[in-house]
Amino acid sequence: MHELSLALSILDATSQEMAKNDAGRVQEIKLEVGMLSGVDPEALKFALSVAMESSILEGASVIISSTEGVGQCSQCDHSFPMPEMWTTCPVCRMPAGKILQGEELKIVSLTVDR
Repeated sequence: MHELSLALSILDATSQEMAKNDAGRVQEIKLEVGMLSGVDPEALKFALSVAMESSILEGASVIISSTEGVGQCSQCDHSFPMPEMWTTCPVCRMPAGKILQGEELKIVSLTVDR
């Protein structure tokens, strides 16, 4: 389960950001997970709940939103939705040459007490 190592990395990044900004307790953390990232949002949420115990994030609510996959064809340059990694271009049936969106895992925002 690589979601646990991701949860620990999120906790580490959050702790560093909190220290830089002399912030108080975290009330809410918002994450964005791309549908093509290979991350299971429910598994990540569970891993975060475990990692957050006795940490700066303890008691914070976790909101995870999904980002749709978007690819660009290597043959005709058409951009198209990619519900899964191996989606082919609807125009010419070639594989996507480039993934434009959907592989990300981002901390979007933190809501904190001062």
